[in-house]
This record gives sequence, C-alpha cells and structure tokens, in this order.
Amino acid sequence: MIAPPRIRGGVLTGYAVGVACALFPNQLPRTVVVQLVVCLVFGAIGALVGWAVVRRRAVSDGGCRVALYLGSAALVGWVLWQNHLRAAAGADPVGPMAFAALAVAVAAAPVAVAALWPVRARAAAGALAAVAVVAGIAWPATATSAESASYAERFVGIESSSQGVRAYASLADGASPAARAAVAVDRLIAAGGLARRAVVIAVPTGSGWVDPHFVRGVEEAMHGDSAILAVQYTEMPSWQSFVLHRDAAAASTAALIDELHRRAPSTPVRVYGQSLGTVGVLAAQRRAAELHVPIAATLQVGTPAGVAVTGPAQLNASDPVGIWSSRLLVAPPERAASGSGRATPRPPWLPVLSFVQATVDLLGATAPPPGLGHRYDERQGSELVADLVARKGLPAAA
Repeated sequence: MIAPPRIRGGVLTGYAVGVACALFPNQLPRTVVVQLVVCLVFGAIGALVGWAVVRRRAVSDGGCRVALYLGSAALVGWVLWQNHLRAAAGADPVGPMAFAALAVAVAAAPVAVAALWPVRARAAAGALAAVAVVAGIAWPATATSAESASYAERFVGIESSSQGVRAYASLADGASPAARAAVAVDRLIAAGGLARRAVVIAVPTGSGWVDPHFVRGVEEAMHGDSAILAVQYTEMPSWQSFVLHRDAAAASTAALIDELHRRAPSTPVRVYGQSLGTVGVLAAQRRAAELHVPIAATLQVGTPAGVAVTGPAQLNASDPVGIWSSRLLVAPPERAASGSGRATPRPPWLPVLSFVQATVDLLGATAPPPGLGHRYDERQGSELVADLVARKGLPAAA
C-alpha cells in the first residue's frame, strides 16, 4: 500500500493493521463488496488509532513499507482462505479480477481520503457515522402490526406437496401467553389436528417466523399426516428478543404444553425450535417434566451460544449463531457442528479477532442457501418425525 509521503507512517500502519483484522479468516463466504466494506471500516478504525498514537510526533512516511507488507500478506491470506471455504460451501471462487479490484480499492482508500478530505470534513464524517451506528443499534426495530399479523398468513401459506394441519396464534390473538396458547389449541382441534400422527409445536423465532423448510420437511415426510401449531411471543428480530425478551419464548411454549395437557392429555407432542426458539424447547421439556408427561421428540436447530443443548440438534459448521458469545473473546468455541449442513472448515481461533469476525458473520448469517450459516433445509423437519416414518414404513419424501 504505497501512499504519498505526507500521510503519517503511523496512520498507514494503523490502517494496515485494521485491514489485516478485517481479512482474518471467518466462517461464511463473503462477497468482495462486503469484504471491501469491512476492510474500510476496520481500516478507518485502525487509522484513527494510529493517528492518536503519532499525532504529536513529526510527520513521517516510515510506516509505508510495513503497511505494504502487512496489507499484501493479509490480502493473499484472505483469498486463499475464502477459496478454500467457498469450495467446501459449493460456491464460486473469488476470481482474479474480483481479487484485484479488492486489493486496488483497499490500497487506494487512504490515498483518496488524504487527497480529498480536509481534517474537518473527516472529523464531521466520523461523527456522523458514529451517530448513525448508535442510532441503528438503539432504534427499536420492531415489526409493525400489519407485518405481525402477516406471520400467520405466511405460516398457513407455506407451499408443501403434502400439506397437513397448521394452527397459528399471533400477538393479536391474546394479551398473555396462556390466552394465545388457548387460541392456537382451539384452532388445532377445530381443524382435526389431534387426529394426526405427528402433533408438533414449532416455536417461532423472535419475530414470529417459522422456517418453511421445517414445515415442508415434517409434512412431506409424514405425507400430510401431521399437525403443526405455533404461537408468536414477540414482534422483535430474534437478536433483540434474545437479549431483551428471552423469557417470552419460554413462557409461550410452557403455556402451550399446559393447554395441550389440559385439552388433550394423551396426545404425544413433538417440540421444535430454531434460533431463539430453542429456548422454548428447553421450557417445554421443563414444563412437561413438572406435569409428569412425556414429550415424544425434540429438535433444536441453530441453538445460540449460551443456550443448552439437551437432545437432538442441528448446527451448521458455518453458523455463527452457535458460537457467538463474549467467551469467544478469550477462548475458542466449544460447540461442534452437528446435523446435515455443509462440512465447511472452521477458521483458526485468535483472541478478539475471532469474536470480531463472528460478529460480522452474524449480519449475513441468514443470507446463504440452506446448509450454510443460519439456514437449514427440510431435513430438520424429517429428523423430528424420523421415528414415526420408520415405524409406519412410509416411503421417504421425494
């Protein structure tokens, strides 16, 4: 990274260190555009740190060579790791032109900033960016009432070649977990769901979403002889619910277990949860044990770090949700991959850096196709009812 001599060497070194941190191996394939944005953000942070260190010293370009060597090594290491990761994920490799564009953009950024931006403009832009970031984190990104109501429609409208019974209760159906559970069970009974061989509680994610791949997996494995009920417990994105309203998933699922036990005590129930929904699986197990009633089967999918895994589970090797926690700052992840996702390599662990990379991966964890990141395919549904399929001798779903 060659820059004009007027740029302080410490600033360039800080920029290169920031870029190197951004290029450290991560879990999910990244596009060149996303990686460039990450490099520029981390490079800017590193440059600011470098400027704070050398601002009282004489101007020097002595850091140019260090920045050039460090940045070049980090870029080469990134493309080698990315292409290794992409091969395992079944994605196209980073081509020479894309890699060249990334390298040129990363190298040119500090030169362009130094040439075009006066000090005051840089300070103003930095302050504006900080305000935007803080506002984005603090703003309550909840769903509107119209979006909340549509989750029931999305659930009922999931396409399946062998549709079974589906019952959903949204936040508008009751002011308490018990009230919503009663509505959901009423709808289940009215639709004849208790007569189906597989009765499944699907604990939604924090926003109220139920994975269509799971629904299809259950229904097609059972050839429609299934009933799935779900109850919405918040209208926030899962990450906000996980931080602020984790107990809501537990209370909602425990209320469903209570209601089903009261209305249909002899019905064997299966419980599934993905992401924050896995908290509901644990709550169902606890409540069933208190009532001395068995649960036929459970499945936890994409269980967040810090949530216990107490039975069958699926976790993609590239899912950052399963390893992201403050513990990652000082220790490697403990949770291994499980299930049928793609066998992608786990990156090496380094203190702080691995936590930072996992945090960035979280932002795009639901973007890849099923089998990667925080996305799971129909096998999550078929696994939950696999014992019924084997016992009945049903043909496997196409």
